[in-house]
Amino acid sequence: MEHTIDTTHSLDVAEMRALYRAAEARAARLRFIIETRNLLDAEAFETAAPEVLSRLADFAGAALATLSFPAPQGETRTQLTIGRPTGNDAILFASEEDAALCLTLTGAKARALDADDRQTLEVVAGQLADACNLERQAAEKQALLGDLERQRSELAALVAQLIQAQEQERQRVALDLHDGAAQLAAGLSYRLQDLAARIGEAHALKPDIDQLAALARRSVADLRAAIADLRPPELDDLGVAAALRTRLDAIDGMEVIADLDAGADRWPASTGIIFYRVAQEAITNVVKHAEASRLVVRLFEDGAGQAHLEVIDNGKGIGEARHPEVQGRGARLGIAGMRERLALLGGRFEIGAGASGGTHVRAAAPLTQETAG
Repeated sequence: MEHTIDTTHSLDVAEMRALYRAAEARAARLRFIIETRNLLDAEAFETAAPEVLSRLADFAGAALATLSFPAPQGETRTQLTIGRPTGNDAILFASEEDAALCLTLTGAKARALDADDRQTLEVVAGQLADACNLERQAAEKQALLGDLERQRSELAALVAQLIQAQEQERQRVALDLHDGAAQLAAGLSYRLQDLAARIGEAHALKPDIDQLAALARRSVADLRAAIADLRPPELDDLGVAAALRTRLDAIDGMEVIADLDAGADRWPASTGIIFYRVAQEAITNVVKHAEASRLVVRLFEDGAGQAHLEVIDNGKGIGEARHPEVQGRGARLGIAGMRERLALLGGRFEIGAGASGGTHVRAAAPLTQETAG
C-alpha cells in the first residue's frame, strides 16, 4: 500500500516538473519574440537584422544562419550570414520560398526542432519580413517625397520664369508706348495748344481746337496711367504693399481704407507681382463699374504661411440684374485673368457678394515659391 502511494506521488512530481519545464519554455519563446520585436522597433532594419539573425541561430542551435532580403532601393538583394557550415549540416528551418525575405538555419542533423520552436521561428521570420517591408516602404516614400519636392522646385522656377517673362513683356510695351504713342500724343497736345494761342479767341475754329487739345491732353494722361499700370516703378523699388498704397492714394471720389501689411514687401517676387496684378484688376473694376463710395483693400500673411488679398466695396455688386457690366466680355476676361494668375501660384480666387452688399474679392496662395530677393 505504501509502495503504491510513493509511486503515485513520484508520478505527480514528475508531471509537475514536466509542466513547469514546458511553461518555462513557452515563457522563454514569448520573451524571445517580444525582445526581437522591441529590437526591430528600436533600430533601423539593416542595423537590427544582424543581431536578430545571431539570436535566431542561438535559439535554434544553428551553425549557420542566412538572411536574404531586398535592398531599400533598387532590385538588388542584401544577404547576411552568421556562423559557418560544419560540413555535416542539415536545414533546420527555412522560410517560405516565395517570401520576399528568406531565412535559412542549418545545423547538425541530430538537432531537431519541435513544433513550438518552429512556430516561434515563423513568428520571428514574420517580424523580420514586416520590418523589412516597412523599411522599404519608408525608403520608397522618402524617394517619392524627394521627387515631389524637386518637381515643386522646378515648377516654382518655371512659374517665376513665366511671371518674369510676362513682366518683361509689359515693360517692353510700356517703353514702346512711352517712346511712341505717348510722345506723339504729347506733341499733338502742345501743337494744338500753340495753335489755339496763335489764332486768337475770335477765330471760328478756336472752340474746336480747344476741344481737340483737351482730348489730346486726356489721351496723354491715359497713356501715362496705362504705362504706370503696365509696370509701376514702386513694385520694383519698394514691393507690393508700397505699390498698392501708391495706386490707392491716386483714387478720388470714394473713401479708401488700405490695410496693407508691410511684410508683404518681402514676399517672393512672383507672389508680389501676381497679387499686385490681381489687386490692380479688382480695384479697376470697382473704380469703373461698381459705383461704390467705399473701398477696402487688405493684404496680409496668415500664420500658416499663406498670402491673402481682400478687395471689398459697397457698390452695386456682381448680380446680373444689378451689375450687367460684369456679364460683359471684358469683365469675364478680367475675372478669368485673376483666376489664372492665382493658379500659377497654386492659390485660389473667390469673388462674391459682400455681407452688406457690394462685392468681395478674395485671393490666397502659399508663400513657398522662390526665395524673396
